[in-house]
Amino acid sequence: MATAEVLPNRGKYLTFQLSRQYFALRSDRVRHILPASDIRVMPGRLPFLYGCVAAGGRSAPVLNLNEQLGLGSRPPRAGSSVLVISLDVNCPVSLVGLMADRLSEVVEFRNGEIRGTTAQFRIQGRPYGRPKTLLQPEELLTQEQWIQLRAVML
Repeated sequence: MATAEVLPNRGKYLTFQLSRQYFALRSDRVRHILPASDIRVMPGRLPFLYGCVAAGGRSAPVLNLNEQLGLGSRPPRAGSSVLVISLDVNCPVSLVGLMADRLSEVVEFRNGEIRGTTAQFRIQGRPYGRPKTLLQPEELLTQEQWIQLRAVML
């Protein structure tokens, strides 16, 4: 699964929507936010690779999150963005792009607002707002898929 099992609980998260689902990603991992129109599509390469985008003088692969998360396949919507994020040093790829239909905001979740892989604001102990699935980017692909992705991007 593409969500985190263990994350440092509290902290700032960038929240976004993809196919009417809500997600959150640690904001300190985001390096660039680019328009989806900047993506150079790479058809027929790998099923989980949508294309690539130039970010900070480097080329970063853009993952097809819809496919990886089981949300169905479709082209980017008008106004979509690419979140270019840094990955763990143990991952074969250092930067990767993730599609977002709509960026929401940067929010700060407290310890009690994160349960497992879901975060939701709590006001006076009661849930408030839509729950967000916390993404752990390194778990979006298997180790073999990361290695394949690195080979294609070289």
